[in-house]
Amino acid sequence: MADTAFWKQLDAQNDESAVRVAIASGHYGPDTVGIAQEWLQRKEDARFNAAATRAEAREVESLSISRKALSTSRLATRIAISAIVVSISMAILEIIKWYYK
Repeated sequence: MADTAFWKQLDAQNDESAVRVAIASGHYGPDTVGIAQEWLQRKEDARFNAAATRAEAREVESLSISRKALSTSRLATRIAISAIVVSISMAILEIIKWYYK
């Protein structure tokens, strides 16, 4: 029961650096130092998980942007090929017109 009260006290304080100082200075007793260390570890784990989630979201967004860029580049390639075909056709037509003059 005292463990839960101490845990709530740490959550209410929500000051990791103060808890680290208290652990280092021996302010907590043998029954509460383990709880304080676990509380700190959970805080670190929560930060790590949040960072991993943000990194994953960035990767998904980056992949989406890359796919859109690939689609756009394919369209641009098709347009360029079409323009080349039309230019060659027009050049051939002009050569034929010049030859029959």
